[in-house]
Amino acid sequence: MATLFYRNLRLLILTILIIVVWGVSSFLTLPRLEDPELTSRFAVITTFWPGADAEQIETLITEKIEEQLSEIEEIKTTNSTSKVGSSTISIELLDSVKKAKVDTAWLKIRDKLNQVTPQLPARTSQPRLEELEARAYTMITALTWEQDTKPNYAILTRLSESLKDKLLALPGTEKIAEIGNPQEEIVVEIDAAQLASIGLTAQQLSAQIQQSDAKVSSGQFRSQNNDLLLEVDSDLDSLERIRNIPINFSNQGQFTQLGDIAKVKKTITEPANELALINGYPASALAVFVKSDYQIDLWAKSAEAAIEKFRQELGQGLKLEIIFNQNNYIQARFNSLMLNLLVTGMLVFGITVFLMGWKSATVVSLALPLSSCMVLGMMKLLNVSVNQTSIIGLIVALGLLIDTAIIVVDRITKNMVSGLSAETAINDAVNHLFLPLTASTLTTALAFLPVVLMSGPGGEFAGGIGISVILAVISS
Repeated sequence: MATLFYRNLRLLILTILIIVVWGVSSFLTLPRLEDPELTSRFAVITTFWPGADAEQIETLITEKIEEQLSEIEEIKTTNSTSKVGSSTISIELLDSVKKAKVDTAWLKIRDKLNQVTPQLPARTSQPRLEELEARAYTMITALTWEQDTKPNYAILTRLSESLKDKLLALPGTEKIAEIGNPQEEIVVEIDAAQLASIGLTAQQLSAQIQQSDAKVSSGQFRSQNNDLLLEVDSDLDSLERIRNIPINFSNQGQFTQLGDIAKVKKTITEPANELALINGYPASALAVFVKSDYQIDLWAKSAEAAIEKFRQELGQGLKLEIIFNQNNYIQARFNSLMLNLLVTGMLVFGITVFLMGWKSATVVSLALPLSSCMVLGMMKLLNVSVNQTSIIGLIVALGLLIDTAIIVVDRITKNMVSGLSAETAINDAVNHLFLPLTASTLTTALAFLPVVLMSGPGGEFAGGIGISVILAVISS
């Protein structure tokens, strides 16, 4: 059995080809990320009560919510802040809560929030649970307004949403966050003289505007099977419709239109709820998340092409640029890995040629790429992504990959020098070294096992190092 490959050259070549194809195909299809994907165990609960002071917020909102949350065993810590008008509670789940159980924990928390809502004071907003992402954006792109005029956020927002739709249509895009798009509002600026001439006050005008948007039925349609309410299409879905709202200003049924006594326009909320500045210019930014099982380099190429095409359609004074691209960092780490493999291979060959001769050096040097291919193949089977921690593990393991090969080749060479045939020398080396090398491999693998089994964010982040080293030692 030990000389099977020595006696069958075709089987040896076929096995080497299978390992190389397995490793290369795995390398080309493995998900590539800058950092390992971490489980989101942090969230923030925000509740608003306009006009209430900090003491009222603490007593009537924060303490009641914390009392409900104390019944959930998956919660590790809660930190709360009560200030004028709002309550903020930060939640951290236990490290022992696995990825598959996290959604269940958040569901329990939402159920508790629904239970406590009726106990909160009137005019209090629904407590909102926001899960915090534990990963980096794949790409951030920004559309900037570089004209000398006041920025038109309506144009920026519209163009930003159009680009968002194009990026969402790309394979692999998970979701996109909009940054710097302030909320818009409809402003009715009353002409005081015109309003006084028709004998109305601002409060009376406001009441008539609200009534014009009331959602009430205009009648009912009855049949043997159904009773349907009829409603006139009166949604205020455009500025023109708002300007055409009829305003009654006398008991004789006299009317005028809102646009005749007021100026109606769409503008951003003052003060703006959020703004973005890129190099000092007003901007609208898009932050993109890509699915964790998708290759970021492939997605980045298609995204860059879509952005370039969109850029060509922009008018003067508008600039579209990529301000962050995770793919650049991933490529830098891949280049570092390739460089380390190349330098290590050259050093191994040079040292073994000097100490053991060119034949032994060739055999030992082959162990490095073959073992690396096996590691990549097993990472594909285990669904381990290529990221900075797994790459660090591979670099750490480079020195361990060739130890076994050096020991075995040296033993075979000495046996052949002593006069044994090649087949006998191989059998003797395998029989003599099998148990010691197996014990050495197992002890090294077990030494890195605690890193793989470590729970919580630390284990999820550093576990790739342990997995890479263990797979490399086993492959060698």
